[in-house]
Amino acid sequence: MTADDRPDTLLLLSGGIDSAYCLWQRVQAGLRTRTHHVVLSDHEGRADVENYAVRRVLTWMRRHGGQGLIEHTESAMDFRGMWIPKNFHAWAYWAGVIMASPDGQSIRTVILPRHSDAFPGGPDSPGARKSDAAYRGHIELIAGRTPELALPMVHLTKAEVVAAMPPDLLRACWWCRRPRASRACHQCPTCKQVDPALRARRQHPADLP
Repeated sequence: MTADDRPDTLLLLSGGIDSAYCLWQRVQAGLRTRTHHVVLSDHEGRADVENYAVRRVLTWMRRHGGQGLIEHTESAMDFRGMWIPKNFHAWAYWAGVIMASPDGQSIRTVILPRHSDAFPGGPDSPGARKSDAAYRGHIELIAGRTPELALPMVHLTKAEVVAAMPPDLLRACWWCRRPRASRACHQCPTCKQVDPALRARRQHPADLP
């Protein structure tokens, strides 16, 4: 693959609803995307279920128009037994590493799969601004250039994203931050957003992860 053929847009693919939604939108539009999954082992214990979800999401995408549009890579971080900062610092670090690498020189845009209620206070909240600053700062420090940050779903709530997802793609995803025996806890902040959205589209959380 030549430099001219490589994607110019990077998406950190977690296996969750938000990143899967953003990738689905790009596949529908026929856009090439570099995806990267970080296998993050920490005290919350979701590395295995997220890794499995990434496999299912990528398989779904390739069966629904994404074949040849996705260039995927992976890395791993192990924070078990350690304090871990906000996850966006880890994602920004890896985005910087990818953009600094020889095969990442074509990348100019990093997609942030952030819905409007991702942070308390909304898209312009201090938390959202800290996330944006982390991406720009870490990437510029590592890669020597500042990325364009794309937020294609920031106008949608989490519930609206869930409602828009194809049912079989939604079933391929994982979202719970604190799984118990590979099942959703229904207590973490993400479950508390997703569970009502599933009930609204007549799918019971018990029928999903």
